[in-house]
Amino acid sequence: MLCHSCYAEPASMPDCAACRGTGRATSMPLCDEPWSEVAPGLFQGGHDVRSQSGTACVVDDEFDLVISLATRDGYGPAEGVEHVVLRLADAAIDPVTATRVAEVADRVAEAVGEGRRVLVRCSGGLNRSGLVVASALVKLGRTPDQAIDSVRAARGPWALTNPGFVVHLRGLVPPANA
Repeated sequence: MLCHSCYAEPASMPDCAACRGTGRATSMPLCDEPWSEVAPGLFQGGHDVRSQSGTACVVDDEFDLVISLATRDGYGPAEGVEHVVLRLADAAIDPVTATRVAEVADRVAEAVGEGRRVLVRCSGGLNRSGLVVASALVKLGRTPDQAIDSVRAARGPWALTNPGFVVHLRGLVPPANA
């Protein structure tokens, strides 16, 4: 795992106080909030937060579309809310996984473009959900680095620390007409 302060960028590592130049992560904390708005109408979240409330991350009908990359019984969304479940590991991206991520990111970008409220969630609300949200942002016209920065600004420095996800995102090309 990479350090979540310097992201193991070689130029930053020697001066990083968090990893003392090793580039290795320590422990990854939970987010304070169940979800955060990354862009207008586009939210990223998870099933686990620091809250002691057992219902903090339960989704009712506050979103029009919920993409769940991990699921738990009783976490919603409410009946009638469009819900897409795509099991996704926080691991390397192979061609099949890249295609699945692109397809769900298309759906997210389309829904956001229509003015719908969309939540993309995984367990911690950091990496897998960040991959899909950033991919959708690229489809909506942001550069990969702008998309990565938006996810990290919304969810904190521990977001998108899977190096394979970052490499994949940096290889995406925004649409010419965005």
